[in-house]
Amino acid sequence: MMPWGHLAVGYLVYTVATRIRHRRAPRELPVLALAVGTQLPDLVDKPLNWWFGVFDGRAIGHSLFVAVFVCAVAFAVARRFGGASVVSAFAVGVFTHLLGDAVGPLYSGDYHLAAFVLWPLFPAPTYPKDSPLDHLRQWAVEMQSIAQSPSTLVGSQFGLQLLLFAVLASVWAADGFPGIRAVWKQFVDR
Repeated sequence: MMPWGHLAVGYLVYTVATRIRHRRAPRELPVLALAVGTQLPDLVDKPLNWWFGVFDGRAIGHSLFVAVFVCAVAFAVARRFGGASVVSAFAVGVFTHLLGDAVGPLYSGDYHLAAFVLWPLFPAPTYPKDSPLDHLRQWAVEMQSIAQSPSTLVGSQFGLQLLLFAVLASVWAADGFPGIRAVWKQFVDR
């Protein structure tokens, strides 16, 4: 799943849960924590692969055991200092990321390709060696394909994630763009 797909799934799950539980839109800081959580597994594993040749892109950061441990420690700290809603949002981001990466292999019956969620009990799957530049090239090819034949937008995983991101943008706008004010205040109003 692409970064914007992870962000879209995480935000949509979180905003629905927030609206059901609290009957309001998500708040600023939890949304920022959610955004970090939706990207964290890749921010851990991709650099380990690209720069250090460790694993193949999904292992430590994509492990359910590591995610549970990290979130448990974060909740323990949050309980002491307040901020459980921020950690809850972060946890939603992390776990929706893992689910987003595992659902394809599980749905197609390639269960061994979803073994990364049980690392280190099972070895991380092997993927073709790539780099950040390889990802950018792949995205450019996908975008060019969609531009040449817009009907491929719905037929490709890449295109579906772009559509999902468009849904995210609409829902985020309806929610009042939570997170923007906190970032603006931090970096611009100084």
